[in-house]
Amino acid sequence: MPEPPMLLADRVLGIDAEPAALVGPRPGRATGRIWTETDVRADSWYLDTTGRMPAGLMVEAGQADLLLLSWLGVDLLNRGERAYRLLGCELTFHGGPPEAGDTLRYEIHIDGHAEHRGVRVFFFHYDCSVDGELRLSVRHGRAGFFTPAELSGSGGVRWDPADHPPGDGLPLDPPAVRCELSAFPAERVRALAEGRPADCFGPGWEAAAAHVRSPGTDGGRLRLLHEVTEFDPAGGPWGRGYLRAETPLSPADWFFAGHFKNDPCMPGTLMLQGGLQAMAFYLAAMGFTLDRDGWRFEPVDEAPFTASCRGQATPDSRRVVYEVFVRGVSSGPLPTLHADVLGTVDGTKAFHGRDVALRLVPDWPLSHWRRSGPPVVQTSGAPVPLPVLGGLAGHRDTGRVAAVDGFSFGYASLLACAWGRPSEAFGAAYTPFDGTRRVARLPGPPYHFMSRVAQVDGEPGGMREGSSVVAEYDVPDLAWYFEQSGGLTMPFAVLLEVALQPCGWLASYVGSALTTGSDLLFRNLDGSGTVTGEVTPATGTVRTRAELVRISRSGDMIIESFQVRCTADGVPIFQLSTVFGYFPPSAFAQQTGLVVSARDRARIDEPGPGTADLSRRPAHRGAGAARLPGPMLLMLDRVTGYWPRAGRAGLGRLRSEKDVDPAEWFFRAHFFQDPVQPGSLGIEAMCQLLQYYLLERGVAEGIPNARFEPVLPDREVTWTYRGQITPANRLIRVDMEILEAARDTRGAYATAEATLWGDGVCIYRVHGLGVRVVPGDGPAPFGTGAARSTATSG
Repeated sequence: MPEPPMLLADRVLGIDAEPAALVGPRPGRATGRIWTETDVRADSWYLDTTGRMPAGLMVEAGQADLLLLSWLGVDLLNRGERAYRLLGCELTFHGGPPEAGDTLRYEIHIDGHAEHRGVRVFFFHYDCSVDGELRLSVRHGRAGFFTPAELSGSGGVRWDPADHPPGDGLPLDPPAVRCELSAFPAERVRALAEGRPADCFGPGWEAAAAHVRSPGTDGGRLRLLHEVTEFDPAGGPWGRGYLRAETPLSPADWFFAGHFKNDPCMPGTLMLQGGLQAMAFYLAAMGFTLDRDGWRFEPVDEAPFTASCRGQATPDSRRVVYEVFVRGVSSGPLPTLHADVLGTVDGTKAFHGRDVALRLVPDWPLSHWRRSGPPVVQTSGAPVPLPVLGGLAGHRDTGRVAAVDGFSFGYASLLACAWGRPSEAFGAAYTPFDGTRRVARLPGPPYHFMSRVAQVDGEPGGMREGSSVVAEYDVPDLAWYFEQSGGLTMPFAVLLEVALQPCGWLASYVGSALTTGSDLLFRNLDGSGTVTGEVTPATGTVRTRAELVRISRSGDMIIESFQVRCTADGVPIFQLSTVFGYFPPSAFAQQTGLVVSARDRARIDEPGPGTADLSRRPAHRGAGAARLPGPMLLMLDRVTGYWPRAGRAGLGRLRSEKDVDPAEWFFRAHFFQDPVQPGSLGIEAMCQLLQYYLLERGVAEGIPNARFEPVLPDREVTWTYRGQITPANRLIRVDMEILEAARDTRGAYATAEATLWGDGVCIYRVHGLGVRVVPGDGPAPFGTGAARSTATSG
């Protein structure tokens, strides 16, 4: 048996065989069976990025045929002069790979044996099951015991692709994206294993940087591909596609130490795993993972294939080459690759997998993270665990949680609405979306601002006006947005999300997505609201009531209107009306945006008097609370124009820019499988540009502990969205005109209107935006009307 870490059998449950039967009076009856179990633990070293056991390791865990052969007395015959080697078998997977928490039970049979010129060959088969459900069957297994001379003299697998052309029964679909590269050095191959396909495949894969969990190959010690030296979708001897990957071998390679004691060799099951990794790389290079965030690779179930081993990799070997000879490719709905895989060691064909089939299947990051813990995400600052950024593990529903027909809408269901199975968010009615179909999602942490649904009125799936929800958000006193914005108040963007996210949840609850067979995107269209209070670290819970007041439909488009009220610990802080829409993806193919005048279009490109690089302006991001936010919340890269006396009021006009980075944290949070910049962060960019204006005017100077109010209270803010910012965009620009600059009993303030442009298209317009500088003496006394204006400056 192998030593750790390749010793995968945890316990023997039983043996049904005669001890030392091979040296007894009736060696022909030296057959039997053995039962073993393997526990797949959350900390098992071999788990892939989805928390599952790789296929090759699952085959390897059926390794106790060696123990059974020893029980039958083979060591008494070999006397240490011969070594065990697998010769081949037929493999069939049933269902998905095992995951953490599963226990694999193997029933392994020795069916017979034969001897030819001193080489004893054994025939075996086995089954692997989880909770009584068959997951793997191995048939026609063959293994033998060989001398060193016999092993070194192996002629390898007798297989030539030229002699075995595939038939025409399999599809040969073209790539979803044409890869410009035909070879991939080690750093690019490593990037795919680390979940960075954009860094692997280059141009055309930029959108993959926004993936929450990108499909990839195995990492760590199971990264068996070093470099890909050839990739050609039309190459190979059959002209149907070809990939060649190479990996150097070294005596220090980890698998030699334990497989086997005094007989180091690379397990054939790892060559199988290397071949599957090469096939996964091929599917990814064809572009089939780009639109399948969260999916994973697995062997096609109920599709038998044969594995043949006729060579070995030892510490003296120098290189293993994996070749993928494509038989067929299907682009979907489950992208599948059919191929023969050849593993060659220093010129000897050591491994051949015939008719191997690998596919991409839907999966959900939350299912894995609930078992193994959440990932760490990279913000503009240090890496931050997701629980710190909004909660994933360890959350407890401390308030009332609504339940309908026994289904509870607590925090677990809300996170499922962001990153999990849709049926875990809304019950069995949403099971159709547990497969390849897409459904509208809530944002995930760190941009998820719902702790529980406390009350819901209306029938699930009823699509009825008057349906309503009461959602609660428990405000963390150490929330990231407090730290990023000076630590005193919740930014307007976050408050806007606290108000809007229950609308999205209610739209799903009433069954909007269930009314059509088409996959639809959910977008905010417009709204207007008035802030009357602030949320601080001392706030306990923000309670939001959203009512669906109108539903209209045209074709596949659904338009829904909501009335929303928010309170903080019982005190009203925000009231708004807003409109959302469901749209087919084709509605965004040609983004025309808002209607703008020729003058407005010309001035967005007007040369400015200078550029202020905000990443290099510590005076605007210094220690005081009246400053621009920290790097995670800052939505401006530079101010490209400030005209102090421009605009209708002669008070100034500003223009800013932000470069779109597909790897920005908010694309991963908003939304899973539908990355789009939150409109609220577009409004936040406008607030920050208005803050910049006040800082430039020096109005914060001399004010004790000066800070910004998130938005001007008791004044209505209105917004209109007619487009979106996705990872495909390159540049965001904000054009702002100052309408009022004054001072009242609370402090100096300014109001403005602004537009936001994505790559030359005007997509947002906001009116009534205002920001005030106030002393850092706690929340403003809102709700009693606007503060009295005492001065106006031009």
